[in-house]
Amino acid sequence: MSEKVGTAIVGLGSVGSVHVDWLSQIPESKLVAICDNRPDVLRAFEAKYKVKGYADYHEMLENKEVESVTICVPHYLHSVFAIEAAKAGKHISVEKPLARTLEEADAMLSAVKHAGVHDLYMENLCFAPAYALARDIVDKGGLGEVYLCKALESLDLGFGTKEEMAMIEGRAQISWYLDYSKTGGGQLITTGCHPIQYVRYVFGQIPAKRVHAEIIEQIGAPKPKGIEDMALVTIRFQDNKVGEIETSFYSTGGLEDKAEIYGNRGTILLDLYKRNPILVHSQVGYGMLGQSYFPSGSMTDKGWAFPVPGENYTLGYYHEIRHFLQSILDDTRPRVNFDDGRATLEIIKAAYESHRTGRVVSLPFE
Repeated sequence: MSEKVGTAIVGLGSVGSVHVDWLSQIPESKLVAICDNRPDVLRAFEAKYKVKGYADYHEMLENKEVESVTICVPHYLHSVFAIEAAKAGKHISVEKPLARTLEEADAMLSAVKHAGVHDLYMENLCFAPAYALARDIVDKGGLGEVYLCKALESLDLGFGTKEEMAMIEGRAQISWYLDYSKTGGGQLITTGCHPIQYVRYVFGQIPAKRVHAEIIEQIGAPKPKGIEDMALVTIRFQDNKVGEIETSFYSTGGLEDKAEIYGNRGTILLDLYKRNPILVHSQVGYGMLGQSYFPSGSMTDKGWAFPVPGENYTLGYYHEIRHFLQSILDDTRPRVNFDDGRATLEIIKAAYESHRTGRVVSLPFE
């Protein structure tokens, strides 16, 4: 294989636009194709990146220059698109969550293993430099025996704001998040998957034994059944380790990503967005915070806020994509793969069942 991988991406929404930008810059990538079913969006990206655009995904897969596909479409299409890519012999990276159901996840795993292609479960927290360094410190014994990891990822949708109403009324790009048939759940499966996978990563991806969850379904504006606003999940792992996960649509104060790792010989405290050496107060906002992932909204950076220097690199997207392409060139499996995506999804499904029954749920979960 050449020193570059012929790359393609399907889905040019908020996170897809981040990935396509990096695929056009990373030295191991030769961006050869993009795909989206919105003609105006496709034309804009074709013009910006000078790359072939496709409205038909199957037609893009027929392009022999395409060696790997990055999938950034809504949750309900992950399994379908990944299986088709595997059948076409393409290496595959899929944005979180891996799928809506364990059945879909199993079908994806079977497809990539049968095709012999490389598989990346795209979890940027595992590759964000500060979070990756924390894992290295744990692995080197810097905390002694690690027994507890707490992780939080939340956002401030803004109760009563125009952004919240646009989402509720279906006028926002991410309004499909409120359709259970397309997502498989609410804030837990959509955002809580990030801290769950990071806790698994800190613990060396050991199996989880049991799960307990408390979920609040309505904090902000009313949403369809099954679309929860907040979740708190406790996970008991093997080897006497415990994970604690928190996620919310309405964590006032803006986007937050934090983790705490405790061992019997040390502690690590992580804050992805508010640990920076610059503090700004603005009454009007300036449209910069979270720009690598979420479109800037009215609640993003008003009042006191912490702009993130080098945010694109800090959040880990560059590092995860480059790791994937290097794994293809080196013919090694990515260190975060579809097995991790399935294990994270299994914990999520067990958490929903725990909330439904009011009981602790044992794993494996069927």
